[in-house]
Amino acid sequence: MLKSGTAQITALATVSNDHRLMPPCGRSREMLFQLHRENLRAVVVLDGALVTVAELLPMRWQELRDD
Repeated sequence: MLKSGTAQITALATVSNDHRLMPPCGRSREMLFQLHRENLRAVVVLDGALVTVAELLPMRWQELRDD
């Protein structure tokens, strides 16, 4: 993604070693947010549900800082 110059996504699915859908890890969620804030609207495909990155990352560290 970064090598191709892409920062914004619309949807994603992460797959475990046993080929099941799972949410992306916390580090990946934070990275997606840091790359482009619109990624909060990206749809995450889970087993039986669609959620947004924002729903999986409710308290982002940038929004908690005092600048």
